[in-house]
Amino acid sequence: MKNRVVQLLFVFTIAAIMLIFLNKTIIPLSTLIGLLWPITLIGIAFVIFIENRSPQSTLAWFLVLIILPGIGVFMYLLFGRSHWRRRKHLHRSEERRVLFREILAGKSFDLENSLSLNERSTYLTQVIQKFGGGPVANETTTKLLTNGDETFTEILRAIENATHHIHIQYYIYRSDEIGTEIRDALIRKAKSGVIVRFLYDGLGSNKLKKNFLQPMKEVGIEVIEFDSILSPWLLETVNYRNHRKIVIVDGTIGFTGGLNVGDEYLGRSKKFPIWRDSHLKIEGKALFKLQAIFLEDYLYATSRLNTESWNQYMDRAYFPAQGIQQAEGAVQIVASGPSSDDTSIRNALLKIMGSAKKSIWIATPYFIPDQETLTLLRLSALSGVDVRILYPGKGDSIISDQASQSYFTPLLKAGVSIYSYKDGFMHAKIVLVDDEVASIGTANMDIRSFELNYEIIAVLYESKTVLDIKNDFEQDFKDSIEITWAAFQKRSIQKRILESLMRLISPLL
Repeated sequence: MKNRVVQLLFVFTIAAIMLIFLNKTIIPLSTLIGLLWPITLIGIAFVIFIENRSPQSTLAWFLVLIILPGIGVFMYLLFGRSHWRRRKHLHRSEERRVLFREILAGKSFDLENSLSLNERSTYLTQVIQKFGGGPVANETTTKLLTNGDETFTEILRAIENATHHIHIQYYIYRSDEIGTEIRDALIRKAKSGVIVRFLYDGLGSNKLKKNFLQPMKEVGIEVIEFDSILSPWLLETVNYRNHRKIVIVDGTIGFTGGLNVGDEYLGRSKKFPIWRDSHLKIEGKALFKLQAIFLEDYLYATSRLNTESWNQYMDRAYFPAQGIQQAEGAVQIVASGPSSDDTSIRNALLKIMGSAKKSIWIATPYFIPDQETLTLLRLSALSGVDVRILYPGKGDSIISDQASQSYFTPLLKAGVSIYSYKDGFMHAKIVLVDDEVASIGTANMDIRSFELNYEIIAVLYESKTVLDIKNDFEQDFKDSIEITWAAFQKRSIQKRILESLMRLISPLL
């Protein structure tokens, strides 16, 4: 890391000396910038044009470059460059990930399933697996964890009972009270001989300091940063973040869902004294796929995604595959990311929602759908399906909040019910269809989660947990205010203009 920083400083120093030399001897710096600036803008616009992006994305970039050229160039360098250059590196990673899955699939680990699902659920499991989802797993129990108290209590209990390994991965991990409590629990287990691997995203957890992480390293915990933002590859990695939240203990208990680690998730934030969120506890055969996803990310982040490195994980210590015989229903884990050729999670959710006969209920803190998702929801509502969207009454980002609300008009006109959670921030990411199939995970209902982030969801079929999700939805609707079409029409002209502007750049968010 230090060598890379030194290299960057050296390059910047040489560039600065050259500019000073040009300014004093050949051509004034102001004249040089005046010549290069329009060439840069035209060059970026041409590159965007020939990349054949979606019309919405192309138009959004053109508008930003025209209206705010300075900010536009900076945004493009950070977020806008085509996937191709980054994908050249990620493609090699994806090839190794696929090989890892194939080798892992060749291990039996007693994972044969004898499913007893209805026709619709069976069909969905088969199609979603073709879309890139994992195999469906029976003999798996799940427990819905509502809000931070339930979630962190269960996670800490599992950590305290660990005997072989603890794998922990978060997009945001804060060094506050709950973050310190979990860290100290990990340190205690590492001292007792348990293997601990701690993986955090370089952007989402960029505030983690050395003095917080060092005590973990000192007891042998592997502390790994996923795609550091302090590197020569900043411009290629900053837009592709690992948004997953995974905890796995001994390969027998796992967790995933909407909660990161931070005091705000316990309602300790002044801005959001009530933080509404949902997480999932998983036990049984579905952990096979969850463990594989963590190991893929861990081996990638440590530059050890190769056959020599992963062989040590191909045993029952990490994949015990202990089925829960009395479990009902089934679970299917679906993951996607920028290295994938297709948007597996988005395609899975479209297929699930498209199968609805009675209802589609969605909870999401950010709602920036692509055209296919928007059309599906509108047509479903027009055909008589009960479509509801549960959305924060108060968002944590003005830009994304206004962009999200710009999509409300066509939905409300089609008969979609939109509920504003009045008591605090709604951060859960859940889809419930016909009280029979549900998904819960890390993916928001937005373009970023579908195309740019590493995400994960668990799809639940005919499980008792699906009914618990329904009960939570019903309570949340009671704690919300329904946004009617008549009331939404009364918003000010200034708000409408702001929504429209944010809508234009929403493909960039």
